[in-house]
Amino acid sequence: MEIMEALPLRKYLDENSAVMLYFFAEGCGVCQALYPKIKKLMTDEFPKIALLKLDAGHHLKMAAQLRMLSVPGILLFMEGKEVFRSNGLVSITDIQAQIARPYAFLYEE
Repeated sequence: MEIMEALPLRKYLDENSAVMLYFFAEGCGVCQALYPKIKKLMTDEFPKIALLKLDAGHHLKMAAQLRMLSVPGILLFMEGKEVFRSNGLVSITDIQAQIARPYAFLYEE
């Protein structure tokens, strides 16, 4: 899902308990290879997290404000607060490990 410029990020974060932003660039091979794996991870293990795929070139202002200095860039917000950040190369295993605990606290009983 692509976020629209007209939709303020703060409003989206307020409306969703968990949001992952995935910043990519068209010419970035790592970005293109990693995204399907991220999407599958979210669908299979963390279905309550809203995943937003953002072209960093089209969302320069937002990327700068969030200090996304390289791609792929991943930010996870839970209850409006940043709980995970990654810039550049990262493994799916690392992402899964970083998300599992806060996800369990937020959604498990």
